[in-house]
Amino acid sequence: MVTLVFGLIFVGGLVTSWQAGMAVPDWPLSFGSLNPEGWWADFPVRLEHGHRLLAAFVGLGVGVLCAMVWGNLRALWVAAIVSAAAGGLGSWLALEPAIRAHLGVWPAAVAFVVALALGARSKLSVGGIGRTERLLAFAAFVLVCCQATLGGLRVTQETAGLVDLAVRLRIIHGCVAQAFLVVLVALAVRLSLLVKPRPLYEPRFETNPIPLVWFALAVVFGQLVLGATMRHLGAGLAIPTFPAANPQGGWLPSLHNLYTDLNFGHTRIGALFVLCVVLYADFRAMRASKPGRPIWLVAWRTSFFVVCQAALGIFVVIHQKPKTLATLHVVLGAGLLASLSSLLVHLHTRFSLAKLGRQAEVVQ
Repeated sequence: MVTLVFGLIFVGGLVTSWQAGMAVPDWPLSFGSLNPEGWWADFPVRLEHGHRLLAAFVGLGVGVLCAMVWGNLRALWVAAIVSAAAGGLGSWLALEPAIRAHLGVWPAAVAFVVALALGARSKLSVGGIGRTERLLAFAAFVLVCCQATLGGLRVTQETAGLVDLAVRLRIIHGCVAQAFLVVLVALAVRLSLLVKPRPLYEPRFETNPIPLVWFALAVVFGQLVLGATMRHLGAGLAIPTFPAANPQGGWLPSLHNLYTDLNFGHTRIGALFVLCVVLYADFRAMRASKPGRPIWLVAWRTSFFVVCQAALGIFVVIHQKPKTLATLHVVLGAGLLASLSSLLVHLHTRFSLAKLGRQAEVVQ
């Protein structure tokens, strides 16, 4: 599922890079159909409609994952029955196709949540899945629904002529995608630690890097928000040179406006701050572990990602923002955020084990 989300972020990034977001001007249908004829032949439509199809597949997958984590697969059947009944009612009432499409989705989502809560087992399910895993799975389902709504509103509002509101929704849509990825990665790592043999952690921390890694995660997320704002406002080349920030070769921009200041904040100040904070957080995390252990490996991977991300950002500016390269920059930023999320889960797991070890020592 995490791999599919990375694919979805990549396709969504291509939609923005090629400015294909309005190639299909209606929602939730595409040109009044679930799958319009000839959509593959038109490149912008292929990107936008393909993005919608992949998003729908991810949404269904998250629903299945949520039901499995909660140990309540019956909720899926309830959602399917409600979807069919609501869609059939819309057809019987001869409602517009777009309204029938909404009736087939949103009542089913509400019914799924209700059935999930009512049918949840009172005790922990088999495999040690507990409250944290359930909350993460439910949060992932809520976020994927919010993401679909934001994406749809962005289209309908721009079609209605509310361009400024649509731009804001595009920025929020990009940010919620990153939050959704963080939750899904945290859930995936926690589940993997349940099904795999428990890693050999050291019994206690010499230093506690958890607060610093949380800070690094917040800094990276803030940088991604800044990048999404810059990208959707079209300020990616407001400063077209690097490392110089003005045509005379100076380090600071000679012209100050929203676009140049936003670009300078993201490509210079933000990028350098992220690089320093993440590398230092990784260094602290690696000191709290030993070479070859899970924490050490994840911290090393995170350091590799942040260096590659900084280098890729420079190449994007130098080569005047080629579409595929700029999209890969977005995906790698998501990978950095995901790696930090994985590191936090490992650190918190180790902290819990160390706490249990200290308690055992006190009892003995």
